[in-house]
Amino acid sequence: MGGMACLRICIEHGARESAVEGVTPAKIDKTSSAYIEAHWPPPRRYGRVAPGAYVLVDPNAQFLDGEELRNMAQELQLRLFGTQGRDDLCMLTFEGDEEQVLKFSSLSEEELLAMRGGKPPPPEGRTRVIRGDGVAELAPWGSTPRKVVAKPKVEAPTPIHLGWRGVYNLAGQKFDSSEIMVVRKPGAPEPQDDSEFAEHDLLAFDRAVAALEADPALKAWVDVRMWSVVRAGIRDAYQARLTALSPNVRERLAAVIYEVPRDLPFLAIAPLRDLLPNFARVDFRVNDPGFYCQTVPEGLAHGVVLQLESDDEKSRLMKIHRFLTDRKVYASKRLRQGVSGVRNARELELARRMGANIVTGPFVCGLFAAPIAEQEAPIDELPLAV
Repeated sequence: MGGMACLRICIEHGARESAVEGVTPAKIDKTSSAYIEAHWPPPRRYGRVAPGAYVLVDPNAQFLDGEELRNMAQELQLRLFGTQGRDDLCMLTFEGDEEQVLKFSSLSEEELLAMRGGKPPPPEGRTRVIRGDGVAELAPWGSTPRKVVAKPKVEAPTPIHLGWRGVYNLAGQKFDSSEIMVVRKPGAPEPQDDSEFAEHDLLAFDRAVAALEADPALKAWVDVRMWSVVRAGIRDAYQARLTALSPNVRERLAAVIYEVPRDLPFLAIAPLRDLLPNFARVDFRVNDPGFYCQTVPEGLAHGVVLQLESDDEKSRLMKIHRFLTDRKVYASKRLRQGVSGVRNARELELARRMGANIVTGPFVCGLFAAPIAEQEAPIDELPLAV
């Protein structure tokens, strides 16, 4: 089996403001891409999956050559910063399974630089810090010494509660679907691993399918975590359920892919494309209003929904404005825009005025124990309540 790694190129904190005048992220990407293309010849392969992130494959080696990577770091440092900069550039490589490589490609620069000190620990696999003067391997997740403490009392697992919230069409001023979601009490812990996320999402999926089978007039949205689509084992659990769907249910079921990073990872495109025939529509839910919709291949998604999470109202309004300012760009990609988590009249009005197609959230619709039927609802009469 050949060596496969994700290469991340980072800049030390403060470098852009001091020794790196004129060296923009775009220049870093351009210079790095040109260098890798020239020094990574066939049968070796490479691909850019995000800004400053590359997947490198060497079919003739079990692991990538650390000395070659060190020379690469040294050369890029010189090409980007000349002799005036000193240790401005930091490269990290991760070698592991495909799913972990994809996750590594979407980590923020701050997380990568902090990872060198073990916060957070690197994922399971082989993580190396590459500098011009050497290569250092970081301890993988779980390998650092830990203080042994008494095991806590095992408590019964917290039951999973589900609720339904209407999806509102702003142009038609009507609810045309319902989204099923896991309801957590304030302060309740989030799922801690992939299997726990999948367990919650699949429970909601099964409940949604049962509701659609019982009422042929209903339409439903279900949440699907992007990493569940990428990871083969969990993807198989979904595929078994999707294969069993009747055409009548499939044409009324939509998927919302969540935890989509700012730049859609290249390695997620094929699994997402395989998902398309199983749903009436597929939307992406993003937390970053500056999501690079330009990287979404034509036909891969029907729309993109911005999830509002901050408690600060000014910040939330600014995110809505930033997201919907790119309306023409989204339109050119044939992607509709939506806003999720709307919780007051100002947020709803801004989304309406700037051309959002759909909105959801507590100010739009209350949380119901059962899905709501398609119905008209004037915008000035929202939220829909019991």
